Amino acid sequence: MSAARDTRGRVAEWLAAEWREVLLSLLLACVIFFTVRENISNIATYPVDVEIERDPGMAVMAVRPMSVRVTFRGALSELRALDPRNLRVLVRTPRPDRIGGTVRVVLHGRNVRGRGSTRVVGLDPAEVQISFDHQGEREFAVAPPATEGAPLRGRAEVSYEPRTVRVRGARLQLDQIHAEGTRLQTEAVDVEGRAQSFVRRVRVVPPAGAWMPEILPDAVTATVTIVTERAMREFSGVPVRVAGPAGAATAGLTADPARVNLRVTGRAEALRELLPEDLCVFADVADPTAASTGAVPVRVFLPPGAAAESAVAVPDAVRLVPAGGPG
Repeated sequence: MSAARDTRGRVAEWLAAEWREVLLSLLLACVIFFTVRENISNIATYPVDVEIERDPGMAVMAVRPMSVRVTFRGALSELRALDPRNLRVLVRTPRPDRIGGTVRVVLHGRNVRGRGSTRVVGLDPAEVQISFDHQGEREFAVAPPATEGAPLRGRAEVSYEPRTVRVRGARLQLDQIHAEGTRLQTEAVDVEGRAQSFVRRVRVVPPAGAWMPEILPDAVTATVTIVTERAMREFSGVPVRVAGPAGAATAGLTADPARVNLRVTGRAEALRELLPEDLCVFADVADPTAASTGAVPVRVFLPPGAAAESAVAVPDAVRLVPAGGPG
């Protein structure tokens, strides 16, 4: 015990005699520590959007600026862990004397959210100006969704519901936008390479001039119908073949007239690819109408995949005559 007391006594005497040197050493150590930490740390700067926390019944008309440049300092691993998509400057605004007015808010590092363990060492600018108004609500018409791209064939027609939406935001802004007869736009519908009709939810784009309005509903249901162009193509002088069941005497018969015209309807692009030699026209000697009318209906056969809606022969019936007879 006596040795311990002697040691503490000697230390106390040394501190009493050398306190200036001890204090100077501590201060120097702190300076060296912070200097080294400052030198080995890294910095990174990102543009960060400003978000506003507002009181009920209030709406934001404008925020200037809408984003600030924030400089972060930290170890390289800390900066790498930062995700710019999660960063935001959150401002809880002081309530003005009345609903409707402008306030200026000084920004601090504590306003920056999503910064992890890094330190905020710079905000440019360090102040934002926020304008408020009464919250209002207006009903706006929605313009038909536009399309982008081209379908595989035909054209795209779009119908959509609902045709109107409600928008909540700053009353003065909404009144002005509504008075201008503005129709809200939607995101475009991609129809590139589409061959069949489909349904898609399409987001409504907020009106220009309104700061972060609330749109109800925020999307419309678009029904896209792929309409193919219908066309008719006529083929002249297509020969009529005489056909019948096995064993039927068809060799000595010909059709009168021996050639007919064909009117084929279907998709325009499909008809363009159809060749005259692909068409087959037959008169069937075994058709039961031949005995009573003396005429045989003409039957038209198109190649598989021709995608024709109909094919009509003109005339649509022929007489069967012996070879070398009238014709």
